[in-house]
Amino acid sequence: MTMDMDESTVLRSVESDISILHDLLLEEFEVLKGRDLDRLRALEQTKTDLLLRLESHASFFLRAEQISADWVQARDDLRTCRDLHFKNLQLLRRQMDVVQGALQAMVGESDPLPMIYDRMGQVGAGRYGRPWQSA
Repeated sequence: MTMDMDESTVLRSVESDISILHDLLLEEFEVLKGRDLDRLRALEQTKTDLLLRLESHASFFLRAEQISADWVQARDDLRTCRDLHFKNLQLLRRQMDVVQGALQAMVGESDPLPMIYDRMGQVGAGRYGRPWQSA
């Protein structure tokens, strides 16, 4: 199936947004490592804008195989971005655990929450999780 001109334009825009998102996620990882919260806030707004634009083209991604190989590639590139996002999320969670431990030590909590694995194989704290974690 060949693409019409509008679809081709959308694809070029999507490919550009995915490329920008990829680079932004790599930068976000470095910013997280450096704990630069001001820069992280700035990146978050840009990332949110990109994700909203990409979301508006979700129908193309859902039927990528029926449209063209270019859309399949765009979808695969977006999955790579998803994996980078999860890598950043894991780093952020580890950093939050370190801060939580430091805060517990500073306030003199002698019995920190025990670390156990949840059903998903993730390290969690106690039966009820940590207050800052979403359920």
